[in-house]
Formats: sequence, C-alpha cells, structure tokens
Amino acid sequence: MKTSSPLSLVDQSRSESAFGRLMHFWRKTLGLSQEQLSEDLGVSTRHISFLETGRSQPSRLVAAALADCFGLSARDRAYLLTAAGFSADQSVFETPELAVWMNKSLQNAMARAEPEPAFALDNFGRVISVNRAWLAFFLPRVDPDLLQDPNMYELVMNPNGLRPQLHNGMALSCGLALYLAMETLQSDNPMGWDMLERLEAAGALPDNWQQLGRRLVHTSDYPLALKTDEGVVNLTVYNDTLSSTSQLVQPRLLVGRIYRDDGQRVVSDAELAAVPEDHPLLYRPLRGSEGVRPAMR
Repeated sequence: MKTSSPLSLVDQSRSESAFGRLMHFWRKTLGLSQEQLSEDLGVSTRHISFLETGRSQPSRLVAAALADCFGLSARDRAYLLTAAGFSADQSVFETPELAVWMNKSLQNAMARAEPEPAFALDNFGRVISVNRAWLAFFLPRVDPDLLQDPNMYELVMNPNGLRPQLHNGMALSCGLALYLAMETLQSDNPMGWDMLERLEAAGALPDNWQQLGRRLVHTSDYPLALKTDEGVVNLTVYNDTLSSTSQLVQPRLLVGRIYRDDGQRVVSDAELAAVPEDHPLLYRPLRGSEGVRPAMR
C-alpha cells in the first residue's frame, strides 16, 4: 500500500497487540514522537516502544493516562481500555437460544419501525436484515452494485452511494471512517481491514480524516442532511447495540432506524409499494435462527 494513501496510517499501525495498534495510531495521528509521549507519561521511551509492539502490557493506570494524553472521546477511550484488557469480551452469539432471542428482537424492532426505515448491521457495517422502508429509501438512491453485498459504510460513504446526495457527506465520512478504524485496530478482524481498503480504493476516505474525525462528537446516532429538489432534508440515524453487555463486545449487532427531524415520513406509501416482496434482504433472519419471522403490522 502506498504510504501517501489516506489509509496509510491505519495500515502502519498493524502489530500483534490490539492495544499497540491503537496506541500507535493515536500517537502518529497527533504527531507525537515516542520521546514526547514518554515525557508526558513519565515512563521510558523503551517502555513506550514495548507497549506499541506488544512486548509489554499496560496497567489500567497507564492505559487511562494514554487516553488522557491523546484527548480521546469516551467511545475511543473505551476502545483503548478494552484493548488493554480492562473490559469483558462476551458474546450472546455463542448460545443458540440467545441467537434466536436476538433475531426475534431485531426483527420485531424493524417491523415496529414501519413505515420508517430500519436495519440490522454487524459491527463492521455488513447489512444483515432490513425492513421494507429501508429498501424504499436506498433502492432508488444508490448504485445497485452496492446492494449486492451491502455494507452501510459503503452505502453512505461511497461516491456511488449516498455521499454525493448528502450536504454533510464529508464530515460524516470522516466520523464513520474513524469509527471503523477503531473497530479494526481493536480487533484486527480481516473484515475491518478489507472494508477500509475497499473504501480507500473507491475514494471514499477524505484527506486527513483521522484528524477531522477526532474533532467530531461521537455518538451512536448520526445525521444525514439529504439534498432533495425541495432543499436539504434533515434525517437522523438512531442506532442501538444489541449484545449481552453494554461494553464493547465481539461480535455484536446494531439495530438502526432512520427518521426525519421534522416528523414527516421518510418514504411515501407509493415508494413502499414499489419494494419487491421477495428482496433477499427483506427481514432476512440471522444465521442459525432461520424460520423466525417478524410479527407484521
């Protein structure tokens, strides 16, 4: 990968240690040398190097001090502390009975959201299941190729997706890219690396996105300022994490809903009626819980 690419800093942060990957990423993003960071923390430069390479493990005190030095948001601080081993890593997906419960929960949540768009994602943005209104919103607005194996990051950030239609496309892309980078550096999951590289290849990563994304207020919800013939329509995507704990866990699901800020409908009855009844994404069940269908309204 070229060192001048927007993704180069994330790629350079690969190491065997999740904590080391995140530590290196933030140190380089802020332009700090190992010597400067060692002075700020009151530890040796050698210890900084060992933490980044994974040869040493941080104490909770050191991990928290690093988060303070980097000025991390609550979310990004949680990634760093989790990578240091200070929060549980549990998963409801390991229990078939709970997987069925999760499927019912997400399907019912999407059904209850009608006639507004709703969807379920994994923690790397892969679209698992959607309701009819979600399809009515995205089908006419994005390149059909992006819906073959849909990923929300691509649907929003890709130049062939929503991005050209968004008044806040640049800022939103920076924030989503940083969120995905944190997931990837913390877990070292190939799915995350693959998605970052696909976004880069598509020209979806803005220049200096690390610095710009760091300045944003990070929440689980985000705005979509959609450009229309009538002007800018302000939408908000609301996300809830569906997992066994509120801590960062792998894997987990995000159940999202899209609403207009003015209270009007996102899609019309005519747009809903145009959605194919047999679309493969429509209320698609979780793997291992096939046959569970939502309670239709």
